[in-house]
Amino acid sequence: MKFTVSLKELSQALQKVTPALPKKSTLPVLEHFYFILEGDMLKVVASDQKITIMHQIVVNPSEDGKILVPGKRITDIIRALEESEEFTFASDDDTFGITIKTPFGKYSMKGLDPLEYLTLPELFQSEKPDITKIVNPIDEETKRKAALIAMKDITWASERTYFCVSVDDFKPAMTGVLFQFQGEKVNFVSTDGYRLTKATVFADEHNVFPDNLSVIIPARTVDLLRKADDDVLISFIEQNEKITHTRFDIGNTVIITRIIDESFPKYENVIPKENPYTLKVNKKEIVPALRRVSLFASSMQKLIKFDISSDSLTLIGEDAEAGTQAQEKIPCEFNNEHYLVGFNYELFLEAIQNIEMEDNEESVYIEMSGQTKPAVFKPKQDGEKLLMLLMPMKI
Repeated sequence: MKFTVSLKELSQALQKVTPALPKKSTLPVLEHFYFILEGDMLKVVASDQKITIMHQIVVNPSEDGKILVPGKRITDIIRALEESEEFTFASDDDTFGITIKTPFGKYSMKGLDPLEYLTLPELFQSEKPDITKIVNPIDEETKRKAALIAMKDITWASERTYFCVSVDDFKPAMTGVLFQFQGEKVNFVSTDGYRLTKATVFADEHNVFPDNLSVIIPARTVDLLRKADDDVLISFIEQNEKITHTRFDIGNTVIITRIIDESFPKYENVIPKENPYTLKVNKKEIVPALRRVSLFASSMQKLIKFDISSDSLTLIGEDAEAGTQAQEKIPCEFNNEHYLVGFNYELFLEAIQNIEMEDNEESVYIEMSGQTKPAVFKPKQDGEKLLMLLMPMKI
């Protein structure tokens, strides 16, 4: 293998695939990038067996080939050569020795036989969907196998749900985000048992979804989707007629992830159908006030009391052991005379900060039905795009 490429392009390619490169693995071969040069196309692959990423770039080729390149070493070399513009890479098919030439000098290191790498059938035996067949499906089978979603929508939905996944490995279904495709829309849902968020993207000329298909995507993959820099083609890889992996084609990058093969909680059952109490409060006023009052609340309990009247909201934080107490009053609109409820201030702040204002609105709607039932957060009272649930705390 031999090729020449700009250092910047190669560096960007490695950055794309590095999230799938384990720092330490029981399989040392996985600590290597897999370089595949065919014609002028260089494919760079990394995998930790749960997630696989491939990015391809155009290079100035001299000789096709394949080689496993030590991940940390090549990354460190590129970082040290950041001022160089040209980068010539060559490998020996017999000894697997690697030579790098730049205007600064010549460098050598040892690679590995590419035959030692994983076979990765989910990557190399799957194909990028034909976008024309997704937009204009010829049959129900074609429609069922793939989806198209605009960059702004996948990044928005991933951002709104990523923060809410569980970190408890004993609840594997909650450690990912549910992608619930329903033809005319797709719901992105996550929960950690104390809170829940649902972001909905609707089908249009840019978004095409299959009917009645649900998969749970691991949080690590959703984190990558938050940074998508192009529209996303989603396809589903099956084994024995059962979905095992999901493929995301994003520009010149392919992400293959194992799905979480568990049953997601029936989240619809916990969303209150009737909420007699509605609080409307300015986001720009409640966030800084809550931050200040939380400084005087117990760092163990994290409890803030919300004392609500028809036109004002009093935030109360206290820590009996430390002898601290704080109150702040801000204006609000409430459809009742008085209501007292408590929330974990960290979870409340995280929820309200992830509510994106629409149409120059500055207010957030919080609907409640009781001190032991989840509160519903919305950017609009009648909106369908986003809702978040948060369980109150016992006062």
